[in-house]
Amino acid sequence: MRVALIGEVGEQQWRAVHALDRAGLGISAGLRLDLINTFCRDVTATGEAVWFGDCRQDQKRCDSPIPALHGFRSYISVPVVLADGRVFGTLCTLDPEPRVITDEIVHAMRALGAVVAEQIGAAEAHDTDDQHDGDKREANASPESRLQASEVLNSALRQEGKEREEFIAVLAHDLRNPLQAIRVTSDLLSLSATSEAQQSLLRHLDDSADRMAELIEVTLDFARGRLGSGIALRVRPWRDLSALLANAAEQALAPYPGCPLIVELALPEVVTCDADRLSQLVSNLLINAAIHGRKGRPITLRGHADDAALVLEVHNEGVIAEASMKTLFEPFHRTGDQRLDSGLGLGLYIASQIAVSHGGALTVQSGEAIGTTFTLRMPLR
Repeated sequence: MRVALIGEVGEQQWRAVHALDRAGLGISAGLRLDLINTFCRDVTATGEAVWFGDCRQDQKRCDSPIPALHGFRSYISVPVVLADGRVFGTLCTLDPEPRVITDEIVHAMRALGAVVAEQIGAAEAHDTDDQHDGDKREANASPESRLQASEVLNSALRQEGKEREEFIAVLAHDLRNPLQAIRVTSDLLSLSATSEAQQSLLRHLDDSADRMAELIEVTLDFARGRLGSGIALRVRPWRDLSALLANAAEQALAPYPGCPLIVELALPEVVTCDADRLSQLVSNLLINAAIHGRKGRPITLRGHADDAALVLEVHNEGVIAEASMKTLFEPFHRTGDQRLDSGLGLGLYIASQIAVSHGGALTVQSGEAIGTTFTLRMPLR
């Protein structure tokens, strides 16, 4: 599934603490919903998971207005229960399309929910201990000792963050082997699948495997960037990069038929680069423009060579809030705007890391009179 969420549940509201939206629903951290308009109310009230592969075919949920309200058809939600028995909220995954959901997948979600609960509990305990110890020491601490304590704490937090990101990288890498086993099994089953129902089921399985692979690669890209190793490149001379990027642009905006695309590419005949990564960069920028730009207005992809540099631009007529500009290229950055369309996700962070790995930079200009333009400038090799 293309959307994953960790939500905190209060008496009346559900709040997204972390969010990954690869389906273009505009879901981001900070989003708040009335609890009555979510299935998470049932999950936290009963302590039981709620899931369905297609709400239209599920007897319990087919009449519920909730899936249509939020734009999804398949859904899994499990409770996040802390060690002291408190229900923090839910771990959810969902998709606008129907998906095959097995008992094994739900069991894995429950296990992930337990891991999330453990991490939240550890973070709460850390904050409580720090506050208690800090209150006792604050009155007698000298400025020098306060500075030293701050440096020690910052160093510990950096190390903790590094270890967490290393764990994410290892986990994502290790998921490749079972995913490959799923694909091989699917290929073998397809040899004996004779009915349309069997073939349809295998197509769903293949689609899910493809999306899992994409999520794994996105997770690895995120971890590489945060750990300092950078986005891995396969650089070689590419002919007709313009045609390749134009095709990537069309595929990226295919799920957004209401967004007209204008392509104006005049790149050199041969460009030494990682064309797949540049296609990923362009796709991320275009999807971002489709989600956050002005609805129904054109999105433009331009490209040319200028003073020994390759220049790519993606323009839309939307405007980025000034408060968001400073953190725009940070992963999971949070804005003060808590509307459904307020987030920009991991896409811009990964795009910026692809630019850096090519020796270039990704910048943005935005305003009412000019709209928003993301510009990649990288040296021609």
